[in-house]
Amino acid sequence: MTATFLMGCVLVTGTAAASPVKPAAVPATSLPDAAARGSAAAAAPAVNPHPAYQRIARKIAPLSPITPATPITPATRLPSILAPHEGKDTADAYAIRSDFGKSNLHKWSSVHGMDTSWDDNEVTDTVHLQSSTIAFLDTLNADARAAGVSFVITGGAERGYHAHGMYSHENGYKIDISDDGVYAGTTAYRVLLEALAPYKHHLSHEWNNNHFDITIYPADYTGSYAGASHGIEDDDE
Repeated sequence: MTATFLMGCVLVTGTAAASPVKPAAVPATSLPDAAARGSAAAAAPAVNPHPAYQRIARKIAPLSPITPATPITPATRLPSILAPHEGKDTADAYAIRSDFGKSNLHKWSSVHGMDTSWDDNEVTDTVHLQSSTIAFLDTLNADARAAGVSFVITGGAERGYHAHGMYSHENGYKIDISDDGVYAGTTAYRVLLEALAPYKHHLSHEWNNNHFDITIYPADYTGSYAGASHGIEDDDE
């Protein structure tokens, strides 16, 4: 009987020791209210010694706003589809041209390689481009010459090599330009974006084909276009 009674006491004692102790609730008045937070800059509030408050304070501290050492200046002169493509500048950009300067543009073809003759359009066709595409290339060539860079055309209005569609390669609205040395941060990439800015366009980077696929829409085009979003995908229409 005595042994049974002692074992019962041990069991009861062990159960009581293992029972969780619920911490006392934090009084609402112990946390800083909106007024206290608003006047924090004027006078530092007294430190609340309650453990729960200290845990909250440690979590909030890393979320404090960071004041930049220097003013943040937004980027400028970047092409944007939000900018209206209207007015004299755009009209001048879309002015009909029968050719484009080629001093800083080169043509590549799978048959003749680099600097394929401009008169050879059997593979890489640059003679059946739309006037809007030619206008863009003329702008790109002039800007490239001024910046001392060059670009390589790897695809034009040739038939049988690309997907079909209204604004497609074979209809003269698309041009492929090699991405060799043309990437974010380079002068060549900046020149490419600035040359595209006046035109309704879409620029995609076809990584697997090592070129930029560029669509230049006509001046009276009213549909959607990606413009400055410059998607990175394979949409070689």
